Amino acid sequence: MNRRKANEKKNREKVINLSLAILEGVFRIGEGAFDAFIDQKSFYKKLHQEDFASNLISNRIRDFINRGYIEAREENGRNSIRLTRKGKIKRLEKTSDCSVDGKWRMVSFDIPEKNKTLRVKLTRTLRRIGYRAVQKSLWACPFVKAQEIDLVLKELSLERYAANFVVDKTDIEKHLLEIFDDVL
Repeated sequence: MNRRKANEKKNREKVINLSLAILEGVFRIGEGAFDAFIDQKSFYKKLHQEDFASNLISNRIRDFINRGYIEAREENGRNSIRLTRKGKIKRLEKTSDCSVDGKWRMVSFDIPEKNKTLRVKLTRTLRRIGYRAVQKSLWACPFVKAQEIDLVLKELSLERYAANFVVDKTDIEKHLLEIFDDVL
């Protein structure tokens, strides 16, 4: 039984690693071409060389297309893919890059009660990216990756209810350092 659980855990980790590799790979290749679609077949070959089974790659990409993380289309008789905004957010949530540059990324929002579901989605995503609540509607993060929060605001159509800032200096820095003392 323990061997089976160990194998299941190993397979789960492999799928997670593949998922991150797909999101990161499509992002890096697509960004270099201004969000252009990339050739799916050559992308498969690249990932397959990194020791992922081709059927696993196909299944994950199909799953990402179904979930709306990846957009697919046919170009010149070839299947092409690119990350959607939702896919870029998922990549942002999953990335382990926690580099800091001494600046604070802050998001302040006032979302009406009728949009409570969107507010919950926003705060959940903020947490996943690395933000922490300073007050109910003021969140802060020291990580450089958090600067891409506008993707989330656009995806949820909350731009008019939120403001995001990158600040070098703040009078609450001592409090922010206390909030993030476990990661800084």
